[in-house]
Order: sequence, then structure tokens, then C-alpha cells
Amino acid sequence: ETIMADILILDWMEEFESLTESEIHTYSSEQEHNHEVMIALYDVLNEPYRYKGQNLVDGICQQLLDFYRSGEEQLRKFALQYIPTLVFLHLTEKSYTSVQTLLVSLYNLEVIDSKGQPQTLSFRVPSIAQSSIYHDSNNLEPAFIAENSLRRWEECNSKLVSWGPLPQVECLNAQNRQRVITALVFLYNQQLASVITQGIEHTCRGISRLVSQGFNSNGSARSSINSDCSYSQGIAPRIAVSSPLLLELLHTVYHGAEKGAGGAVQALHDITQRAIYETYADVLLAANAIKNLLQHSPSVSVTPRPSQSRSVSKSMITNASFRTKKLPDDIPIQDEHQTEVPLDSITEEQEESDKSKSRGSVSALKHLPKLPGLGKKHKVKNPQGQEQQVEMTQNAGGDSSMDSPSTDFNHAVHVSAV
Repeated sequence: ETIMADILILDWMEEFESLTESEIHTYSSEQEHNHEVMIALYDVLNEPYRYKGQNLVDGICQQLLDFYRSGEEQLRKFALQYIPTLVFLHLTEKSYTSVQTLLVSLYNLEVIDSKGQPQTLSFRVPSIAQSSIYHDSNNLEPAFIAENSLRRWEECNSKLVSWGPLPQVECLNAQNRQRVITALVFLYNQQLASVITQGIEHTCRGISRLVSQGFNSNGSARSSINSDCSYSQGIAPRIAVSSPLLLELLHTVYHGAEKGAGGAVQALHDITQRAIYETYADVLLAANAIKNLLQHSPSVSVTPRPSQSRSVSKSMITNASFRTKKLPDDIPIQDEHQTEVPLDSITEEQEESDKSKSRGSVSALKHLPKLPGLGKKHKVKNPQGQEQQVEMTQNAGGDSSMDSPSTDFNHAVHVSAV
């Protein structure tokens, strides 16, 4: 397999060099269906260490740049379909200077229009009347939103969202790398429909390696690196990824999952785990929306991974969990001169009959001494300003008992709190 991919690419490069200017148009239409060479290029760019080294990668990058600058639309799309693979190769191994040169060239040529001016792309975000990954407009109940209201929102939703203009760069560095590669992946997603399924599968596997490199299965993020990959030894550093970059990669993953590409669902789980680790709320919102949508798709099988966090069952929380405990014996005695100050009310969970509650409260407070002054009558003003006599020795059940200090205390606390 290694020898075949190597030979195919070398023959492909020699064939293009021997073309005349009049033969380029015919050659470009043939490359659209040259799937054998496309897959061989994906294999080499994903694992270049298995081949002849940097010379083969340099030749591929030079020919892809010639394809893009040839003026043929099919050759331009042929070159753009390898943007994610080239980005992953640059982020994992920066020693390939030809890859960096190709990425900078593609970026600088894409951010300007045919007249050399900064390019701005405008598009309209669909309203609630049009389905998206967050909702299905057909499932909206008429009682919730009427059809006329949807039309009104659709007519008023004329605001355009702009992408660009973006400045050109001379090289990739730590300051502009995330912005440049995010823009390149955005441009790749614009023509994602013309990419072959095998190419999307390679891209999804590259996304999993990108977001999970530097993590292990016992860490805070799950690692989905294959055992036959050189990065599985755990010596590769963790790759920084920004929130806008993960959002663009989610666009690729969603398209791949809808087309049934292998590794798309796995890449979705890996991006979700990385977003949790980085606390990217916008990425988690989009990832969970895609996951929920795919679960209702008949053509996609989404198997959620078992979570390491233990969920608490509702049956584990009972009324006994909130039941108040017996009052301690060291409750400070309220001074008789401070009886006008409101006291905190003591309430217990009402689970038994009123009769049993009354007996329980009396028995629970029998150990408390009788406080002086509680048997007297206090004047309480009602809302109309009239004074009212309140008998403090009357308990909750309507019985008057001067011999029960616990009942006096219980009712005094209740009246004071009110």
C-alpha cells in the first residue's frame, strides 16, 4: 500500500509537468474523478513519515499551489480539499516549511477578490421559521407560534452577517496562526459538498488526533488516538485550539455525519470533550445541538459514551434528607427584658397528624426550663392600631395549662415570630 501510494503520486506529478497549456482544461475535468490519487494524497499527508520524507511533501505542496493558480475551477477545488489535512500537518509538525508556505499562499489569495481588494462574504442567518441544527420548524406547535408570526419574523430578518475583510500575512506565527487556520477551514467548508467521502473520513480522523493529542484515557479529556499512530506514545505536546476553530471543525463533522462518513461521530465526541476541558460554552452549545439532531436522524447511529461522572438518582433524595434534627441542649435562654425582640421560628416537617405533632413538640422541649414572664399577658397592636390582650399560656391545641413550661415556650416562640 505504501509503495502504491508513492508511485501514484510521483506519476501524477510527472503527468502535470508534461502538460501543455491547451491540455490543462481537459486535465482539470479529469482530476475531479481521480479518486485513486486523491486517497493516495490523503495517506501521504496524514502520515508523511512513512514515505520518502520531506521531498515528497514539498512536491505535493508545489503542485497543489500550481493547481490553485492555474485558473481552472476544478483544480482550485482539488487543492482546497486538502486544507484541513495540511493544517493538521502544520500544527503537529512545523518543520515542513513547504506546508506553511502553501497555507499562507492559499490564505492570502482567498482573502482578496479578483481585483486585489479585501474580500467580504455576507450571508443571512436563518430565523426560527427555517430549520437549523438547533430546531426543526416543522415540530413547532401552532399554539406556540402562529404561521403569521413566523412570516413576520422572516420578513424582518434582513440583517446580514459578514465574514471579513481579513488582513494578509507574511508567515504563520503564534499571534496569527489560530486566525489564519480558522479562516482556511471556513473556506474549506464553503465547498465541502464536493469533497469525496474518503476525504471527509480522513479529515474527521485528523480532527480527533488534533483535539485529543496530549491527553490520555485517564485524564480530563478522552484520547481517541489510534494505536498505530506515532502520537499514541504520549510524548507529543498538546495542541492549542481556539473556540472559532472548533466551531468550524464542527461544521465539517456535522456534514460528515450526515453523509455517513466513518469517524465523524467519534470526532464529535472528541470535540465535545475538548470543549469541556477548555470551557468553551459556544462550542458545547453547537456540539450538543448537533448530537441531539443526529440522534433523530435515521441515517446516523449516535452511541453516547458512558460518562465518568455519577448521576444522582431522584430516588436517593427523600424527605428524610431534609428532616430537622433534635435541638441541642445549649440553647441560650432569652432574657425577659428582650421579649419584644422577634425570635426565630422553629419549624419541623409536618408528616404526621396534628395530634401526634403536638405531643412530639411537647416531649421534645420538656427539658427546657420555664422562663419567667411568659405567663403574663402582653399587649399586641393589631393592624388597626387597637391593643389586644394575648394569653401567652394558651397552647396550639386551644388548652390552657399553666403547669406545662414546654407548651408556654412553644407558643411564645410562635407569637414572637409572627
